[in-house]
Amino acid sequence: MRQWYRIAAVTPNDYYRHASLRKNILRKLLIPIILICGCSDAGPDAPAADMPAGIAARLSIPGRIENKTISEASGLAASQRRPDVLWTHNDSDAKARLYAIDLAGKSLGRIKLKNAENVDWEDIASFRLNGNPYLLIADVGDNERKHKQVTLYVVAEPDLDIDAKPELTPAWRIDFTYPGGPRDVESVAIDIENEQALLLTKRTIPAELYAVPLRPATDEGVVATFLGKIDSLPQPTRQDIEFAPKTGDYHWQATGMDIARDGSGIAIISYLPAIYLYQRDGDWLSTLRKPPLQFPLRLREPEAIAFSADSKSLFVTNEKKHAPLMRIDIGPPGIPDVTIMTFNVQNLFDNVDDAGKDDKAYLPIEAKQNDDHIWECNEIEVASWRDECLNLDWSVAAIDLKLSVLAETIRQIGDGRGPDIIAFQEVENAAILNRLRTDYLADSDYLPAILIEGQDLRGIDVAFLSRLPLAKPAQLHALRFDDHPEREKDTRGVLEATFRLPDGSLLTGFAVHFPAPFHPTEMRIAAYRHLAGLRAQLPDENYVFAAGDFNTTSTEDQEQDMLERFARPYWTIAHELGCGECKGTAYYARDERWSFLDMILYSPARGENATWRIRANSVRVANGTKRQVTANGVPARFRLENATGVSDHWPLVLTLETAQKQ
Repeated sequence: MRQWYRIAAVTPNDYYRHASLRKNILRKLLIPIILICGCSDAGPDAPAADMPAGIAARLSIPGRIENKTISEASGLAASQRRPDVLWTHNDSDAKARLYAIDLAGKSLGRIKLKNAENVDWEDIASFRLNGNPYLLIADVGDNERKHKQVTLYVVAEPDLDIDAKPELTPAWRIDFTYPGGPRDVESVAIDIENEQALLLTKRTIPAELYAVPLRPATDEGVVATFLGKIDSLPQPTRQDIEFAPKTGDYHWQATGMDIARDGSGIAIISYLPAIYLYQRDGDWLSTLRKPPLQFPLRLREPEAIAFSADSKSLFVTNEKKHAPLMRIDIGPPGIPDVTIMTFNVQNLFDNVDDAGKDDKAYLPIEAKQNDDHIWECNEIEVASWRDECLNLDWSVAAIDLKLSVLAETIRQIGDGRGPDIIAFQEVENAAILNRLRTDYLADSDYLPAILIEGQDLRGIDVAFLSRLPLAKPAQLHALRFDDHPEREKDTRGVLEATFRLPDGSLLTGFAVHFPAPFHPTEMRIAAYRHLAGLRAQLPDENYVFAAGDFNTTSTEDQEQDMLERFARPYWTIAHELGCGECKGTAYYARDERWSFLDMILYSPARGENATWRIRANSVRVANGTKRQVTANGVPARFRLENATGVSDHWPLVLTLETAQKQ
């Protein structure tokens, strides 16, 4: 369960005095936390007693650093390639290695750095320069202030999907000195606007801020620029300084620093332990001279801090084997909403012929000029499908067009970032969906695609893209049809994925694509029953949704009472809550009838103090781009021959929000 804090702007010395006083001060700090978390009549948005309004912070510990080799993690940095990856390293005299971990501390890979030495690595940062992702390793620790020069190593961030254990030589290194002699530094961040590294001293009183260019004009004689003293951090009293060597209490010393990727702020961590969060106000020196937002941590001697890739969270850890990885979600008071979309993307294929899949229509035209391909295509009975198999030129340009119009459709939601979770149908493989994610939705911060290859002969699968992290591995549940086993190869399984909501509770999603309408009704009935069975097996505390193409036409529903028999007893049907003016998501011109083939079904958790519910009037059909709608006002099928349309289905979207139970 996450702890809730109200962060307030205060003068540091009001909180941090002599060690004997800090316990009383921290006790005062914790009073409003108890008020926020424990009062039955006060939710997270309730104002904290005797503290000015600030921003909300939600604290959790998703896991511990799994790799036992990481025994002194002295730096953290968010990957520039993947929003679900953090980079870290060990402290002094360890091997020159960088380690990749996920947001719960599990190992993902490592970099062996050649032509580099770990004298005293104290921090790591990430940045992009000229569009390329880099990691900066700060070999700047100097406890005894004896090093004549120190070093920043810059290494190109590797793609872990290609090589999880590369050996790399730094792209470049920066050897430099300080104008006033050696300094001990553990806090380094990248000011990318000015293409410089910022360094904050640890032992000077007050702390001093220096800058080093990322691309010095010369390789020799680089001298850090002194920017100024930072007295907004807690300053020790004479008594603090006198007793520190005996007590080991150096609470005022900064041990880590990072700048948010969106430039909104800078965070510093200290031995207190506490986080100081500065909201951007002018240049970084001016910002750091203003009172920070701050709050205490229950983590002994924290050494590393990093903003998440979306700048909405902070990660903190310390120098211990299997150290806890603490996450602090920051933002406006209250729990953010979660948006969910279902989207049948109509044949999202790459142009590679995958073994075991009937994907021969989606190949470049030059790959279709052979007798075997032509013979196979001519065996297709449906004329339009046969023509597509023979003549569709699924080139690189065609794929680019398809991906671009899908991205445009997705960006209708969430102020251009897209919904938090998308359930997809008709996706060939994870690679093509990840290309949509990385090349066309890069700033949306989606985690890697969730797709497990199923049994469908065409190779069209269900999948998820999500900004919410997975709580456990996804799994695919195959559908079985005892009365029609010969048709199973023309069906898709149910993809189950459990996500962690912003308040720490669990949301299980089922991405579905039920048998097409030309299959017997009994097959869709079996699919509904299978889905209800999967829902029944989940813990009571899980919130649950099912999203996808249920292939239940309005005609079939009227004749067979499908939703009343197999959906409403178990689920809330989202479009029945709102979307009163919506005609449907798909249109059959032959019958001149609309249908909600695409649906989102929802089942709330039971027995919780707070509940996630569908926000009133949030359910809508996302058809706001010109490409999605024909002149007749129906879904515009993607047609490569004249570069029009998106999909023969319109996406459906809803918003989940939290509400305190009375």
